[in-house]
Amino acid sequence: MNMFYIQIVLFLLSISIYMNNKTLATEDDPGEDAIPESTYNYLTPEEIYEKNKHLLCTNSEEIIQAGEVMNEAVELLKYHATCMDGYEFFNKNPNSSMPFYNKKHQDYINIEKIHFKVDDPDDYNEVINMLWDPDYAIFFNTGFVKSIQNTNN
Repeated sequence: MNMFYIQIVLFLLSISIYMNNKTLATEDDPGEDAIPESTYNYLTPEEIYEKNKHLLCTNSEEIIQAGEVMNEAVELLKYHATCMDGYEFFNKNPNSSMPFYNKKHQDYINIEKIHFKVDDPDDYNEVINMLWDPDYAIFFNTGFVKSIQNTNN
């Protein structure tokens, strides 16, 4: 009878060692990075230029006028970026982590403000490339921009 108990104990011991071996073999290697790499490769400024060269304006008078309009737009942007007067919370997408604010100006101009938060300050260049890429900016730009002005002319 003693021999029978010893065989059972040895059998259970060998099963537990076998299971422990299988469990250890399936664990992740602690030395490897478990964070996946970004699958979207942003285009370089040169690639973006070549891809969208047809959108550049070549009329010099229009370029000067666009520069003046943009200077005025920068002043208005500074004002609207710092002022929350008259803005109402307006979220187009309830699953989005970016809050939208809407303001009616002079009863016919809609001004939208988006609070776009960058979680990691090391991603600054990636965010700039993402916003500059015309293919990605479809979320922010719904088609009212007709051409791109080249300031290097």
